[in-house]
Amino acid sequence: MKKKDTIQSLGPGDMVDALFVISNAEIREGKRGQYITCTISDATGTMACKIWGVNGQNALVKGAYDVMSEGMVHHIAGQASPYNGELQMSVNEGIMYLMEGPADHTLLDPNDFVFSPADCTKNRAELLQMAAGIERPGLRELVEEVFASYEAFFLVPAARAKHHAYRGGLAEHTLEVVRYTEAFLAGAEGIRTDRDVAVAGALLHDVGKAVCFAEQGFSFSQLPTYSLLGHISPGISIIEQMAEDSSVDRQDLSHLLHIVQTHHGLYSDPKPQTVEAWAVHQADNTSAILHEVASDVEDTGPGESRFGSRLKGPVYHFPEVMDVVYNCREPPEMPERHSPAPDGKDDEKSDLSQWC
Repeated sequence: MKKKDTIQSLGPGDMVDALFVISNAEIREGKRGQYITCTISDATGTMACKIWGVNGQNALVKGAYDVMSEGMVHHIAGQASPYNGELQMSVNEGIMYLMEGPADHTLLDPNDFVFSPADCTKNRAELLQMAAGIERPGLRELVEEVFASYEAFFLVPAARAKHHAYRGGLAEHTLEVVRYTEAFLAGAEGIRTDRDVAVAGALLHDVGKAVCFAEQGFSFSQLPTYSLLGHISPGISIIEQMAEDSSVDRQDLSHLLHIVQTHHGLYSDPKPQTVEAWAVHQADNTSAILHEVASDVEDTGPGESRFGSRLKGPVYHFPEVMDVVYNCREPPEMPERHSPAPDGKDDEKSDLSQWC
């Protein structure tokens, strides 16, 4: 079955009648009854989608939701339109196609539908190389044993939404966290740090997410473990289980577990209590927030400012320097005030650590 229309090719006002992967579907109550919010995607990108249905036929919304399957391809017929500065899909009469359920995956080419900007093979090799660079044998072998036992770590997303929410996103995020951790420690003058335990903590800080997602269709679905326990408790369990038959030093293990337990910083219980734990927390937050900002800026027009839905704060898109030069435009003036948040609360602080 030939794929037509891609996320990347859509513009404001475009009418769409094509196949897309559906994920993160939720049914909600609105002023006019129930509607569905979800994410649609293909190999070129992702887009928010609202399925409103037809007025007076609320039962269709519930029926469409009941036959939706996470990570599977569905027939989407609607219109792309701007909403709060971002392009999103709206489905009304096209809800009838969704009532048919998912498409037959045996007739589809995965290359048309699997979205992932991550290089899974390269990231896996780099992470294993970083693990091999840990000097203390017991700590190194523990990290390598965890990676060998949980191959899903290199394939699953880092989150259901927000940052690194795509195939291989967890490994990509972890790679960035290790890099930032090492950079923070190297840049700190006059501070004695334990590089081995810091790198081990950065490598395994999110290992619990390896058991929080399951591959389904052309994407991943969230398992109950994620919503019931989060990812820190499963991560602690994994490390403790792997450590039972290892030669890792008990103090190293204790410090490693502390880093994993506290990597959400001020949102952790307990809070970080060592330089290495704080470094991993800051590295984790930096990786997440830079991707949040970049995604919001990418969805913002050049020379425009708006409230970023991922950052939960204002973002501004500076025009490319060459565009300014070749078009002989004056450098853009910074806006006096950013566009308010959709709910009017435009002064909310941005700290994504509780989501990382």
